[in-house]
Amino acid sequence: MSLQTRLSSLITAVGADIKSLKNSKDAHAASVASQTVAGNADVYLAGSSIAIPQGKIQPQTIYRCKFNVVKTGAGVQAPTIGIKVGTAGTAADTTRATLTFAAQTAVIDEGWFEVECSFRQSGASAIIQAVGNLLHRLVTTGLNVTGIFTQVLNTGGTFDITAANLKIGAVTNPGASASWTVSLVTADLVNLAP
Repeated sequence: MSLQTRLSSLITAVGADIKSLKNSKDAHAASVASQTVAGNADVYLAGSSIAIPQGKIQPQTIYRCKFNVVKTGAGVQAPTIGIKVGTAGTAADTTRATLTFAAQTAVIDEGWFEVECSFRQSGASAIIQAVGNLLHRLVTTGLNVTGIFTQVLNTGGTFDITAANLKIGAVTNPGASASWTVSLVTADLVNLAP
């Protein structure tokens, strides 16, 4: 094979890779202000909502949400994080996966939550596999009694991801009497179909 043929082949391959990257159109979101998350109710995290391009979810599409928490000295229940999918982009959307962490203690603490969800299937029978990580300052008090690093896992049930105007986002419920300040939320939806 001549050098010119090899070079032409390489240019074609690079062009295809660039076209593929342009067509993937990953989506991103982030908060622009702090918010208070308090009480025994799901609170939609500002900066976690991403519009889902219709027909672009495929197996191995990933939704990620990361956020910090500063906890007051109140609240002892196990906090939860829910992944919501629906047209409202609010806590009223349907929960498609729920991550339940260990109990808290009534001690001030700071932490960082990371949630990663992979679509195992797409279309009318979509399934989300979710994992949540919590890293916090205190060993067995504050945000979690099981250590400074905790990981929880949940596989959601099947649902239809083909409708128009869907959004994906995260809610958190810190439990009764708890009060958290969330200063930073980032979210990504990656590996969308071209």
